[in-house]
Amino acid sequence: MNDKLKGLVLGLSLGVMLTGSVAYASGTQIEVYFQNLKYMFDGFEKKPAEDQGQGFIYNGTTYVPLRFVSEALGKDVQWDDETQTIWVGKKLDTAATVAEYQGGQVTRGDYEKFAAVMRFLNPQNAQHEQDNQYKQYIIDQIAASHIIAGKLDEETAAKLPALVDGQMRQLEQLNSSSAQTLSEQLKQQGLSEDDLKTFVRDTVTLQTWSTNAVDDATVKAEYDKKAASGDESVITASVRHILVMNEDDKGSKLPKETVDAKLKEIQDKLAAGADFAELAKQYSEDPGSKDNGGLYANVPVSQWTENFKKATMTLELNKISDPVETEYGYHIIRVESRGVIPYDELKETLKQSLSQTKYNDFMTKELPGLITNVELPQ
Repeated sequence: MNDKLKGLVLGLSLGVMLTGSVAYASGTQIEVYFQNLKYMFDGFEKKPAEDQGQGFIYNGTTYVPLRFVSEALGKDVQWDDETQTIWVGKKLDTAATVAEYQGGQVTRGDYEKFAAVMRFLNPQNAQHEQDNQYKQYIIDQIAASHIIAGKLDEETAAKLPALVDGQMRQLEQLNSSSAQTLSEQLKQQGLSEDDLKTFVRDTVTLQTWSTNAVDDATVKAEYDKKAASGDESVITASVRHILVMNEDDKGSKLPKETVDAKLKEIQDKLAAGADFAELAKQYSEDPGSKDNGGLYANVPVSQWTENFKKATMTLELNKISDPVETEYGYHIIRVESRGVIPYDELKETLKQSLSQTKYNDFMTKELPGLITNVELPQ
């Protein structure tokens, strides 16, 4: 480095990066070294104008004027002193309205914060941010939570802060193994804990409303209806089966003749009066039930694959089925009993399902009529 440049002491502030000017920063002095830096953009050299400032080296790191780089890329750069924010490219008007609904509006700031929290919680959401359906989804979520907040009774509304705090504590606990605190991670994404808390509050508001909208009488009526109609979601069964796989250990298809011969051997023995459980121990290739004589006891039939489930629901009790094909191979099945899952075991599951239906109905049937204007962010 040219010795004449060494030891040059200058006071620097953010103004250097924005305008190229040199100013004194709170009495702090740092040693910097100017060099004749060359800037190449897409293979072409560009040079900063005098008012854009020179590049310099401080503590082994090279710094270049932000305004020059931004404008060389065709992007304007602005400094917002009120919010202490550098805007490269288009400056967003966070107060602008992106949607209006009966009783309120969604601002661009609301939208951007919600989208940023969605991205923070699941980085894969970033790939959808230019999708208009995703933009509408965000607007709908914000508008719906604000509208629903106005529908809550005083008692329910009074409980929300505690529910929100509980969710925030859970997020902190989930993050406890990270090297950075939740607050530090949020800051890296330009977010604060209050931004996250607002998102959680909106989500909890919708969940609380939809859950409270379904009372115990409604849940019991739904259970009784399903039980009376033999709906698979409330049916349980005890089933024995013998599985004959149609693939070998390497995943290669076995010759049909080989599979058919094994099935026939089992069927012949069953027809001759052999014990089903003993044959299952001998022949079945299902490790989950083989040692138990092929038995699955009192299992909700909704857990099984389609063809197996259909056979379980329709077979005459204690009658041995013909081979039933599924993606696992061929099953010889005997249904030993069928029953109804007790109400107490299904109550919470049914309530969640009905609450989800309530939420979906509001979002798809009621909300569109309450949103009076939308201008999707670009």
